[in-house]
Amino acid sequence: MISEARTHRWTSLLTLGVLIAIFSFSAIDKIFHFKGFLLALENYVILPSGNSLTIGVAVIVAELLIAIGLAIPRWRRRAALLCAVMLGLFLMAIGSNYIYGDAGICGCWFTITLAKGAKAHLILNGALLLMALSLWWDELTKVRAVLDSSEAPLEPMAEPS
Repeated sequence: MISEARTHRWTSLLTLGVLIAIFSFSAIDKIFHFKGFLLALENYVILPSGNSLTIGVAVIVAELLIAIGLAIPRWRRRAALLCAVMLGLFLMAIGSNYIYGDAGICGCWFTITLAKGAKAHLILNGALLLMALSLWWDELTKVRAVLDSSEAPLEPMAEPS
């Protein structure tokens, strides 16, 4: 019988691996297809026009930092929170295009697919957002457990004889 703690550990590791892989490959793919990524950003209705270069570089740097941060245990909690924020922003941008725009190419992956920002894409990003929040919560509870154990009352010192 597999214990609940062991299952939780493997689920957390799988979530971590998926998020690291997605953010690293996504950033690398955007670097290799930089012009296409900038064109995709120009088609987003929520983004100011003419700022695709600045936004594009910021997105790629943020994705790389998230992937690196998730891989380093000391940085994982903050990276998971940044990951959730980025995925929330992606959801808003893709959702805005889906509702108000032409649902153009999302700009996430050029090597694998030239996906349009459709319902399936929104659902996928929502699931990834939940994964990032789950990882952040897991890391936060680890920190709280350490803090709680360090706040245990100390035993009084013995009086010198």
